[in-house]
Amino acid sequence: MVRVGGWLGIAVGGLVGAVVCAAGTTDPVPMVEVAAGQGYVGCAPGDGLCFADEKPGRAVSLQPFAIDATEVTVGRFAAFAAATGLATPPPPPFRQGADDPVVNVTWSEADAYCRWVGKRLPTEAEWEVAARDGKQWRFPGSDLLTHDGANYEGTGGADRFPQTAPAGSFPATGNGLFDMAGNVWEWVADWLGPAPPGPEADPRGPASGKFKVVKGGGWDSGLASLRVSNRGRFPPETRHPAVGFRCARSGVEHPATAPDSAGRPNGGALPEAAPPVPAAPVGAGGEAAVAPADSTAPPAVPAAPPPAATPAAEANAPQPGERRVFPPAADEMVWVPAGEFEMGCVVGDGQCSADEQPRHRVRLGHGLWAGVREVTLAAYRRFAEATGAQLPRLPAWVGEDHPVVEVTWHDAVAYCRWAGGRLPTEAEWEYLARGGTSGTRYPGGASISREEANFDGIGGRDVWAKSAPAGSFPANGFGLYDLLGNVWEWCADWYEEGYYAVSPDQDPPGPPAGSTRVVRGGSWTSDPGRLRLSYRYSQNPATSMVSLGFRCVRDP
Repeated sequence: MVRVGGWLGIAVGGLVGAVVCAAGTTDPVPMVEVAAGQGYVGCAPGDGLCFADEKPGRAVSLQPFAIDATEVTVGRFAAFAAATGLATPPPPPFRQGADDPVVNVTWSEADAYCRWVGKRLPTEAEWEVAARDGKQWRFPGSDLLTHDGANYEGTGGADRFPQTAPAGSFPATGNGLFDMAGNVWEWVADWLGPAPPGPEADPRGPASGKFKVVKGGGWDSGLASLRVSNRGRFPPETRHPAVGFRCARSGVEHPATAPDSAGRPNGGALPEAAPPVPAAPVGAGGEAAVAPADSTAPPAVPAAPPPAATPAAEANAPQPGERRVFPPAADEMVWVPAGEFEMGCVVGDGQCSADEQPRHRVRLGHGLWAGVREVTLAAYRRFAEATGAQLPRLPAWVGEDHPVVEVTWHDAVAYCRWAGGRLPTEAEWEYLARGGTSGTRYPGGASISREEANFDGIGGRDVWAKSAPAGSFPANGFGLYDLLGNVWEWCADWYEEGYYAVSPDQDPPGPPAGSTRVVRGGSWTSDPGRLRLSYRYSQNPATSMVSLGFRCVRDP
C-alpha cells in the first residue's frame, strides 16, 4: 500500500484505488479512484455460468476515473429532487430508510442526478474493472461470495435484509467499493450490445439500442446474477424496486464549475440531457410491504398520506367480478374482494398430509386483481421481446395459447413485476382457488371430474394428454380458470411443513426463509388427490418443468 497526498492508495494489478472526497461536486459520498491502465471485462476464466453475451472475456485499456464508493441513497436523491423540483421516484412496496439505495429510478433520472452533482454514470467497462479490483474475479473482489458478503435472494449470515440494505452494510472490496454485488442492480451508461464492451481502448458500448445495461444483481437476485460479467438489461424508462445506481467521473480530482446558491453545479442549470421527469405510477412490484423485524433497521421514509376518497373515486372503485386489462402485459384480470376462508385440510378428507394441518381461518385484508388465466406462451413472449429475457425451451406441443412452462420461480417473479404485479401468496392462491366455496375438497364438492379440469389421462371435456389451452375448462366462482390442473402454479411463499401451526390469521406472508418455494394446484400429470384445494407441494426456485407455470396478481 502507498500513501499519496493524504489518501490511502492500494496498488493492485497495475491499478491504484483511492478513497477520496468528490472534490468540486455537491455529493458527499467518497469516491474510489482508478488509475489509467488495463483491466478485464467479460466472462472470467473458468466461469461455466457465462451467457453468450458475456463472451469473450478480454483486456481493455481505460483512462483514469473515479467511482462512488456506495450506491446513491434515498436521502441523497431526495435532496436532489428538493433542490431541482424533480419528482421523487414512487416508493417500492417495502419500507426504506434514508440510507438505503434509492430504487424505482429510470435511467434518465439516474443520469440527471449524476450530472447535477458534477459526475456521470459509469460505463459498463469502468464498472467491471472497478468491481474486479485489478483481477479477473467472478464476483466483485473475489471468486467466491456468500450472504456474509452481499445482500441477495433470501437471508443468512450477515444478510438479514429481505429487501434493500442500508448502503455499505457489507464488507468493501479491496479497493474500497461497497455493494457492487447485490443490494440493487446499478444502471450504467451503455446501451446493451451483443458482447462485452469494446473496443480495447476506452469501450463505450453501442451508439444506440433498446436496452440499457444494469450490473451487479439485486436483493431479489440469485447468486449467478451477482457475477461481475453478468449483464442485466432494461428499457431506460423502466422503474424497478431492485434497480438503483452509483455515479462516476473522469480523471483524477477533476474540478467542476462552482455551484449556485442552491448548491447545484453548472450555474444551477440541469444538463440538457436530463430534463425534469414527471412522477410516474408505481412500477412493477415485488413482495408485500413488510416492516423490518430487526429493531436496529433504519427508520422508514414516511409516505405522503393518500388523498381523501371522493365520490368520483368511489364510483371508479373496482366491483367484484369486474375485469380489466393492464399494460404492458395485457393479461385479463378480475377483481376479487377481500374476505375470510378456512385454509387447509377440510373435515373428513382422509388424504390430507401433515403440512395441510391444522385447518385455520385466514382473513385477506384487501382485494386484489387476479389473472383470469395462467400466463400463456404468447404473453410470456411479449415480456421476453420487451425486456430481452430468454424464452424457455418448450416442447412442441405447447401452443401460444397454452400456459407457459419450463419457467423458474425467478422467471415468474420477473414476468409479474414487469406486468405490474406479483406472484400470489399461498393463502391468496387457496382463497382464489376456492372461488368463494368453503369446507369442500374441490370447488364442486368432494370429487372432481375431467369435465372440470385437465389432469392425468383423458376423458369427457379433457381431450388433452398434456397441457390444454388456458381457459379450456369452466371458471370457478371468482371467474378464474385452471386453478386446479393443467399446470402447477408458483406461489410467492417459501415452503415450511409446519407453517400452518404458526401462521398469522391475517394476510399470512409465508415463512421468512427456506430452500423451496410453494407450488399449488396440480397439473396434467397429477392424480386427483394432488388437485385437492388444500394440497401443498414445493420446488427449488431454480427448477423448471414441463408441468409448472404461474399466474400473477396485482394490488389495487
